[in-house]
Amino acid sequence: MESAGLNNKAAERIGSGYEKPVCVIVFILAALVAVWFRFDKIGLKPFHHDEGVMSHFLLNLANNGEYIYNPENYHGPTLYYFALVALRVFGANDFALRFTPALFGVLTVLMVWLLREHLGSVGTPVAAFLMALSPGLVYFSRDFIHEMSFGCFSLGVVVGAWRYAESKNFAWLALAATSAGLLFATKETAIITSVVMIIAALCAAGWEITRRLIRRHEITPGAFAREFRRDCADVAPSLNHALSAIIIFIYINIFFYSSLFMNWHGVPDAVKSVFLWAGRSGGEHVKDFWYYIGILFKLELPLVIGSLLAGIFIARRETRFWLFVAAWALGITLAYSIIGYKTPWLALSFLIPMALLSGHAAQQAYGATRLISLRLLWAAALVSVLILNVHLAWAVNFEKYDDNDNSSGYGADFGRDRNLKLYIGCLYGYVYAQTDRDIFRFAQAVKSEAGKTPAPYDTPIYVSSPDYWPLPWYLRDYKGVAYSGGMPAGGPSQISQPIIIANGNQRPLLDGEPGWRALPQSFTLRPGVELVIYVRDDKGQR
Repeated sequence: MESAGLNNKAAERIGSGYEKPVCVIVFILAALVAVWFRFDKIGLKPFHHDEGVMSHFLLNLANNGEYIYNPENYHGPTLYYFALVALRVFGANDFALRFTPALFGVLTVLMVWLLREHLGSVGTPVAAFLMALSPGLVYFSRDFIHEMSFGCFSLGVVVGAWRYAESKNFAWLALAATSAGLLFATKETAIITSVVMIIAALCAAGWEITRRLIRRHEITPGAFAREFRRDCADVAPSLNHALSAIIIFIYINIFFYSSLFMNWHGVPDAVKSVFLWAGRSGGEHVKDFWYYIGILFKLELPLVIGSLLAGIFIARRETRFWLFVAAWALGITLAYSIIGYKTPWLALSFLIPMALLSGHAAQQAYGATRLISLRLLWAAALVSVLILNVHLAWAVNFEKYDDNDNSSGYGADFGRDRNLKLYIGCLYGYVYAQTDRDIFRFAQAVKSEAGKTPAPYDTPIYVSSPDYWPLPWYLRDYKGVAYSGGMPAGGPSQISQPIIIANGNQRPLLDGEPGWRALPQSFTLRPGVELVIYVRDDKGQR
């Protein structure tokens, strides 16, 4: 195994003496912080448009036992089946739906412990804390979408593959195969992640072998090929292990995409989806190359600085594992930056390896200082960075969670004073067409009007607004809701329901219409979308 550059015996191991118990204690503290930031007030943020759509599929699965994968517009099935368990336990509420992504957010932090031999006694808790407090990782751990589980499975592939290469223990290969199967059953972008990881592994091997040959003064194509073949033989699984891993991967995908063996069309549709989504990469949500770089500098500055510092250490002398992580982080960032289709939640794919790199940088910088006073100073600097992370993560997730202006960030006042695009452009941040907290006032108003009838939840409601997600989630208890997305051909007079939920642009069609009156206040659904509630008024009162 030594020839493969996979042995990690020097500066990477968990320290001895006081360092090991401190590492364990601080890591546990990081895990507790991760739980707190992901589960506390989990229903505080209104459901996003996409969460409303996901909840529709989940409720259909829960109530009717039906889920059919649709490759045209929606991602993989794992989210719904995992969330179904939480729904059965906790009931149909915000906590139940967001429990699954929050749980995977915590599991991602816990998985850092499995890389402690690489991260070291300082790097392990630092990486865990950076993941626990990353504004982006927290934000999307509190959203009922696929991304956080996708990030967790990505890390699971890395952990399982590298631990297997180092130990040849099949349990680790099973973890990698299971994670890979779940990754592909979660989202079509798994193909991007897998390609980047393969290229990163090849780059890491090539770099490490080249450095080895340079030290031996044997830098020739023949020597390189010989070393590469030897390394491949060292890390390659046995035939039995490889076949078992392939079976695990295939079974997981068939199991989920076939809707638990009830919809076999879902399996070929899963393959079809990759080509469908590839064709849309430049059609919608298009942003410039620097979009993610801007978000990183604005909201994840500690990860940026830590990754750059780690790059200096890694380029000089680090192991193949860290060469791989650096290539993984750089490759996935470049891949998503090059693709025109960009949404902020895709950033999770590179926040995770960047947190690992930052933990590694903290370990190396700590190891480079021998004086206890310098080490204490370095520890104080790390604590200061984490405090800044706490402040920003709290602001983004508990105070400005629906701030579509994305005003939070490092150096926000400085940037706004100088009219920097990052801080005045509204685009650079994790809040993306987020539902306004006004939705809660809206839901209460509907409940109040329906409550004037003998059976409130049986009250029919007509939704004429073409923009209505996530209203199906907030109106889920009402049995007679019609989502038409427009007015009937004959106008409002054709509507029999006693309540109409209209778009602000539809006011001219309803204002002054006999038998209807609007509630005094309108409601903001999200930027540019206003909702107005009209109720039947047979007395003609306006």
